[in-house]
Amino acid sequence: MRRCILEMILESEKNYLEALKRILEQYEKPLAEIEPRLLSDRKRKVMFYRIREILQCHALFQMALASRVSDWDELEMIGDVFVASFSKSMVLDAYSEYVNNFSLAMGVVRKACAAKPCFLDFLKHRQETSKDRLTLYGMMMKPIQRFPQFILLLQDMLKNTPVGHPDRLPLQMALTELETLAEKLNERKREADQRCEIRHIAKAMNEHYLSKLLSSGSRYLIRSDDVVETVYNDRGEIIKTKERRVFLLNDVLMCATPNQRYDPLYISIICVPSGQRFLLKWSVPLSFVEVVEFGSSEEMGDSRFPPSHSGDKVVINAKPNKLYMGPGQLYQDLQNLIHDLSLVNQISTMISSLKGNYQNVNGTVAQDWVSGLQRLILKKEEEIRAADRCRIQLQLPGKQDKYGRPTFFTAVFNTFSPSIKQAWISKMQMAKLALRKCHFLSPYPILKSSLSFQVASCTNHMGQVSIVALQNSNPKVTECFNVESRILCMTYVPLDEPLENGEMKSEDRKASDTPTVCLGMEEGSISVYKSSQRSKKVRLQHFFSPDKSSVTCLVYKSGCLYAGLVSGSLVVYTRADDGSWVESGARVLKLGVLPVKALLVVGEHIWASSGGQIFIISTQTHTRQFEAHQEEGMVVSHMVVAGVGIWISFSTGSTLRLFHTETLDHLQDINIATAVNNILPGTVYCVTSLLVCHGLLLVGTNLGVTVALSVPRLQGIPKVTGRGMVSFHAHHGPVKFLTMATAVCNVSQPGAPEVEGTQLDENCSGVGCSSTSSPSHAPVLQDSLSSSCGSLALSQGSLEHGPEDGAIYDLLNEPAHFQKAKQTEKVNVSSLLVVSGGLGHCRINRKTKQSKHEEMVSTIMVWQIPLPSL
Repeated sequence: MRRCILEMILESEKNYLEALKRILEQYEKPLAEIEPRLLSDRKRKVMFYRIREILQCHALFQMALASRVSDWDELEMIGDVFVASFSKSMVLDAYSEYVNNFSLAMGVVRKACAAKPCFLDFLKHRQETSKDRLTLYGMMMKPIQRFPQFILLLQDMLKNTPVGHPDRLPLQMALTELETLAEKLNERKREADQRCEIRHIAKAMNEHYLSKLLSSGSRYLIRSDDVVETVYNDRGEIIKTKERRVFLLNDVLMCATPNQRYDPLYISIICVPSGQRFLLKWSVPLSFVEVVEFGSSEEMGDSRFPPSHSGDKVVINAKPNKLYMGPGQLYQDLQNLIHDLSLVNQISTMISSLKGNYQNVNGTVAQDWVSGLQRLILKKEEEIRAADRCRIQLQLPGKQDKYGRPTFFTAVFNTFSPSIKQAWISKMQMAKLALRKCHFLSPYPILKSSLSFQVASCTNHMGQVSIVALQNSNPKVTECFNVESRILCMTYVPLDEPLENGEMKSEDRKASDTPTVCLGMEEGSISVYKSSQRSKKVRLQHFFSPDKSSVTCLVYKSGCLYAGLVSGSLVVYTRADDGSWVESGARVLKLGVLPVKALLVVGEHIWASSGGQIFIISTQTHTRQFEAHQEEGMVVSHMVVAGVGIWISFSTGSTLRLFHTETLDHLQDINIATAVNNILPGTVYCVTSLLVCHGLLLVGTNLGVTVALSVPRLQGIPKVTGRGMVSFHAHHGPVKFLTMATAVCNVSQPGAPEVEGTQLDENCSGVGCSSTSSPSHAPVLQDSLSSSCGSLALSQGSLEHGPEDGAIYDLLNEPAHFQKAKQTEKVNVSSLLVVSGGLGHCRINRKTKQSKHEEMVSTIMVWQIPLPSL
């Protein structure tokens, strides 16, 4: 099978080289020689920019490939050839410049077809005389599609390469190299698009000085949105609405009035169509822009009637040149309805005490009045919620008054969907943070969810469990109870896994009805509780470890519960028919004299750490072991798995080590102190928690901040690439735990860009970071959902292009078909919830005084990290 896939790689590369040669020989060369010229030399160079360099790179790759094929029976290796060929800087440079130029090249082709019928005839003739009848567009798309094709082929090769094969690690390294290369191409493409967009905005603005300002420096466009601006009178009524375009740049916020004029023969590929002009209303340095957020309707909870507000709300469906009752009126109407309902209830009570019978004055009529008013109140509440979800209110600096004092004015905009507002505020706050020359990992607003999880905390003598529900924007502690001893660890035991036919054994059905949570105690016992967000605490079992040693870590795998002890032993418990854990039949494996600090499920094995050693255990006994660090006294404290790599931290020092799970090779060291010390003064002397999820390695530190590092998401090696981001919010003490609880959000958003994990409300008010506290000393371990995840498929992002633009060849016949149309694109964004725990809460670089009690209160922060569609 591997040989078959190798032949597919060879055939694919042969066809790719032939396509590149055809572009040069059948298109570029004739266009350079034909008289009279169909294209100028400048336009011809733009059309075929960097194709020769790409051909040269792949010619060298083909030579290396042919050499390896000749030795295939002896070596059977191909991964190292990919690594050597595509890790060169010349490959990245050639491909990135080609991809960045692609849209411009297609623009040259499109305009030449429209201006010169003979050029269109030339393209048609070349297509009709070719064997495969492939168009120029189809051939020029091949470089853009090449790396995704390589990745698919190498994934198939890796799938058919057994563990232990000498080509397995090189193939994984090759996948990592190709994924990193694809991400770099995407990043350079985004940067080129941003530069192109800012040039078009500068051209479209009416102010000459502004065009010059935009064209200078390193400014780039983050996003632009069509919004509706609303203006109120003193009574809170909307007296005017106007369509606006808001441009968010990396250091400037601009508001303009669009003048809709389009070039009918221009199909826009950027945010500003050709021929469109804007009348600038105002521009403000981004650092002076403040988002004014009032109480969100999400905070109303299940209350029937919200409290009175200050009246700064707008309606979502405001349209130009119409009068709408504005923010103050909405709330006044609501208060009037509530007042009337109260009176009608009193009238209803009085009617029920009447002695006689009167037409249209009876209890049924009164109840109809009450029901009607309740319906009107609910409708008015929904109007207010809709206004909240789409309203952006900004405080902006104005001109100084006559005494030289600063003044401010307010601008209120309505977006066309709540998701646009959310993404816009997110992008703006992240851009403001970037002006400080810092890289931050910041919280995202919390989704409505039915998730719940357990948090363990403890004092010096007692443990405590808090059940936290994530049902709205603020986590809520639904139950809290004490246990006999300090809790050192927790693990979640899910429902029993079904058999291959999808059914469960009848005798196991009762045992698997409900998932459970196991707590490891300092006194040496394990308590098992029923895991259900609607039920009160139910303890199902309580038992002690064989030598009553403290239980330092727990993990569940395939019907077995593994418990690491402070004595250096690993105990394996199995389940009885009634679902309880069997104590008498527990197997005890002595790993060493030092405590077992970390347990991890890796494939079909359990990895356990004792001191500086890692033990790899099968279902029967430990099979092998290795030293994670050669220095004496280095103790493994945390382990997380990502694909075929495992990241390890130590009880001292800020260095993480990456090992290959199959060969145990040491692949990379990362010191996180550099990223943290650039933001926060202090010394990172240890890593206190680790989490890998969906392309991110999250590292909790003793300083209370969390560092996010990007890792590949394919089956390759999860090496860290790029710089780390540091959390804007932090705990006062060490980050005690990081854990993941999955949540999915599908967002439909017209023309929206990809949403990234970014900073939201800097003041953590209404949106952004949510925290909840309990009176205990410190959270100890993670919730009952999940603590790591596997890898994902590659998201091609900006390397993805649509189907072939055959419109080039029909442009002259039907020019009316190319009117500019508004793009409507559904963007499905899934996100995950990450929970961090520690003492208190603070914001980096903000001096706020908190009481000692607040700093010592156990606090969790819930982060929502959005993910791009896959």
